[in-house]
Amino acid sequence: MKKTASLLALACVIAMTGCTPKEEVTEEKTARTVQTAAVTTGDISSDFSFSGKVAASREVSVVPTIAGKVTGFGYEVGNSVGAGAVLFTVDSTDLQNNLRSVEANYDATKLQVDNAKSTLESNQILYEEGIISKSDYDKLKLAYDTAEANLTSIQIQKENLEKNIADCSVTAPISGVISARNVEIGSFASQSQPAYTILDVSSVKVEVGVSEQMVNEIAIGDTVNVLLTAVSPDPLQGKVSTISPSASQAGTYTVKITLDNSRGLLKPGMLAEVRFITDSSSNTMILPRDAVITKDGEVYVYVVENNIAKKVPVETGIESGENIEIISGLTTDMQVVVKGQTYITDGEEVNVSNPEEDVLRVPVEGAQVQSEGE
Repeated sequence: MKKTASLLALACVIAMTGCTPKEEVTEEKTARTVQTAAVTTGDISSDFSFSGKVAASREVSVVPTIAGKVTGFGYEVGNSVGAGAVLFTVDSTDLQNNLRSVEANYDATKLQVDNAKSTLESNQILYEEGIISKSDYDKLKLAYDTAEANLTSIQIQKENLEKNIADCSVTAPISGVISARNVEIGSFASQSQPAYTILDVSSVKVEVGVSEQMVNEIAIGDTVNVLLTAVSPDPLQGKVSTISPSASQAGTYTVKITLDNSRGLLKPGMLAEVRFITDSSSNTMILPRDAVITKDGEVYVYVVENNIAKKVPVETGIESGENIEIISGLTTDMQVVVKGQTYITDGEEVNVSNPEEDVLRVPVEGAQVQSEGE
């Protein structure tokens, strides 16, 4: 009996266990977290850049035409100079002495010419009346012609000496800035070495070597952006002035860009980055380049509506840096996925978490940023 009772109890336990309802296990799917950004409008351009250095628009070496000892100079390196200003002087003592001698000879010869002319004119009548012979008249005329020829020769000597004396004061041929001075008082200035070097920096140029793939994208007169970080964080505007018709040994084509330098801030030797604009668009829709997905021949983005990711085909345009132009497919009120877009699918539920949403207000004029928890 005891054994039978035990078996019955065990059967009841098994039966009760079998009658317990089985718990259902469900797995809740977590929405992916993405970041979005609004479609913005603005200007965009495509460009390519080359590096170069600033150089003066002109560089002139000043060489004296008269060699001699330097007696003085008026300009140092870095000084501005105007065209015609005296840079330095060469000793003209010997030339001055020669000029005084020639001037005395000129005066004496001039007197001889005047006397010979007067004698010839007075004997002209006597010759015409037959009082003096032709031979005597010819001698008088020869004396006059000889004296006049001597006077002309002396006049040329005098003018040459005066010019040489004037050339002893060496002047600046152009306006600009002194970049080199190679003379000292007492030193010997000669035609074999430049005494001064002057740079015309009223405008400057930047030379860059452009590849053969890009040279045909450039034309003389094109406006380009030139970035000189030593002067300004913003690019300056220049114009293409020359394009070399043939490649250099390095296989590049030299392109010169001219920039206005009326303020004198651009110095020869400064590093410059020249940006040639090949295409541009104004007031157009712009997105971060990474937001656009290209896959299996499709170009599209994901927009979020009511926490649902929606695949939207787009037509793109100009690419510049990290941005890309959207020609069609979007409107400015759309929120486009910019982070996490490669991990989601069309119609998938997503969780939008943008860092900027935690900011209560944008700081203005030194104001502190406050979050909602403050």
